[in-house]
Amino acid sequence: MPRTLAISRTEALGTVVAVVLAVALVATPTGRNALAWVYLQSTEAIQRSVHLPFPLDRLDPTCPQCM
Repeated sequence: MPRTLAISRTEALGTVVAVVLAVALVATPTGRNALAWVYLQSTEAIQRSVHLPFPLDRLDPTCPQCM
């Protein structure tokens, strides 16, 4: 069997698995609850993150204007 055919089958299988998982997450109440929980956790983490009082590009050693 040629190598390209094996790669194509592997890619196709991975795509099918990803689509099935996405449909399962969106179509079932448990999946929707899990997605909502992940979203809420990520937004809370972003809100609680430390905000520096200066832009991060000031730490870039290749930026002549920042030095």
